[in-house]
Amino acid sequence: MIWVYLILGVLPSLVWLSIYLREDEHPEPNLLVLRTFFLGALAAPLAAGMEFLLVRWLETSFLPALLVQILVFFVAIAWVEEYWKYLAVKLTMARDHSFDEPTDAMIYLIVAALGFAAVENVLALFNFVESVPEALELALLRFLSATLLHVLASAMVGYGLARERFFLRKGQVAGALVAASFLHGLYNILTLSSNGFANLSATIVVVVLLGLAAIAVNILFYKLKRNFFL
Repeated sequence: MIWVYLILGVLPSLVWLSIYLREDEHPEPNLLVLRTFFLGALAAPLAAGMEFLLVRWLETSFLPALLVQILVFFVAIAWVEEYWKYLAVKLTMARDHSFDEPTDAMIYLIVAALGFAAVENVLALFNFVESVPEALELALLRFLSATLLHVLASAMVGYGLARERFFLRKGQVAGALVAASFLHGLYNILTLSSNGFANLSATIVVVVLLGLAAIAVNILFYKLKRNFFL
């Protein structure tokens, strides 16, 4: 059972990884892809620790309750996770000789995000399911929702990193982190409102949100490719 949960937890990330790596016309070295994936996975528990501390601090602060909720969703959870995924790439890939075209930034951020999501998926399976059929259902649900959310949000940050590194546009990463955190935080709120996707109207909003984000990310990816090779 343990191995089944581990495999099902990692499988959504591996499927998305295979899809996005096909978009790279100049494939990245396998060793660097694996290293980035595992660094993204390592970032997950580090982000969780930081989230725990920030949430506890906010909940014991004297700030208004509504402001606390906003800060928890958009800063203590969303921004922290987006920053750690970005850091996993920034510290190891930014000076690597293989990091030689703008789309690489988006690809590597996506790889790190998939490593991060794999850890989250495994933990979700071990904590919320009691049978293989339930595990299959949850793995599929996270493939289409939470894992995709991590991919899309990190791809946005990768776009900002590419703009800074290759087009010398300052402040792009900071802006991209804000945008990605907003997407991530909004997704978390809507998912909570959907009661585990049981509420149809909230679920439809989540699907529309992810669909629009996917379209935007694809536009950004091809925009980087077009501008770099003009």
